Amino acid sequence: MFAEDVDLLPNKMFERMIKAALPEPDTFAIHAKSLFGAMKTGGLVGFEKVDWFNGGLFDSDDVLPLERDDLDDLVSAAKLDWSDIDPSILGTLFERGLDPAKRSQLGAHYTDRDKIMQIVMPVIVEPLLSEWAEVKAQI
Repeated sequence: MFAEDVDLLPNKMFERMIKAALPEPDTFAIHAKSLFGAMKTGGLVGFEKVDWFNGGLFDSDDVLPLERDDLDDLVSAAKLDWSDIDPSILGTLFERGLDPAKRSQLGAHYTDRDKIMQIVMPVIVEPLLSEWAEVKAQI
């Protein structure tokens, strides 16, 4: 839902997939497996292109079977705007969902924004701001 609300999935694809499964809940797993597979490598779902999703979240395309009530809950949730969720929350949930013994082996550690900015600020942002200040002075 986050992915489609930040336009990583086209045309409300996940929400449409849920709604399409409402008449026959058993079809949800089939459709979701196809979508998750495309997110793993990049590819087509039907005739719509889905880009590759980095990070290993979709390395498995396993899908839990859902019942009609589950799908109704998902439809309601999909109508919300998930784009305002801080990605660090999603990263933390992903990391904690991994087997702790395999987390280090996979190198799957979520790096929060503050730690990333400790590197990005002095290496990228500050030099660009300095260069921009010089250009502005010349203008």
